[in-house]
Amino acid sequence: MTALPISAYVVLGLLAEQTEATPYQLDQQIQQGIGNFWRFPRSQLYAEAERLARRGLIVEHREETGRRRRTLAITEAGRRALRRWLQTSTRAATEIHDEGLLRLFFQPGTTEGEDDTTAGAIARLAEEQLKAHQARLATYQQSADSDGPQPGSPQRAALELGLRYERMIIQFWREIEESAAQLPGPPRNAGPGTAEAEDGPDSSS
Repeated sequence: MTALPISAYVVLGLLAEQTEATPYQLDQQIQQGIGNFWRFPRSQLYAEAERLARRGLIVEHREETGRRRRTLAITEAGRRALRRWLQTSTRAATEIHDEGLLRLFFQPGTTEGEDDTTAGAIARLAEEQLKAHQARLATYQQSADSDGPQPGSPQRAALELGLRYERMIIQFWREIEESAAQLPGPPRNAGPGTAEAEDGPDSSS
């Protein structure tokens, strides 16, 4: 069997944890779990489920009456494919798809005589990014403090990485905000909720 795309293993992995599930239920699980670090559009989920069914890696049942919901379940062949993938080493590098960082990268330089709006744009960008990442950190911390993944589990390890990343990126944007304040341009007031804001629950850890 030829190698499957990563999206296929996402579906197989989710179905391997339960007896059966509807595409909607899988989408909810994605939004509450791996969707925090792996973008997976709903349309891709539906398309991947159809491809896996054609290959015999999952089976699909549809209600004959009522809402005619589709229910998906992994087959033994699907479990074998998932096990092979999990046991195969990978050298894939981490990819960061961060629009805030992309916008920062393409900001023009602030050489003498240049339009001083650049400094203001960077300050506003840093403020927006701080608020966004502080909110994400709070969401992660809430999951860690509630009935989320159990300590010591692989799922909890992924959550802990998310917490560390958000704390790191918050510090990064604070430094960008401080640097922007030193750039040439008119005085700017970044407003409350940025450098002095709390990182979220348990921010000192």
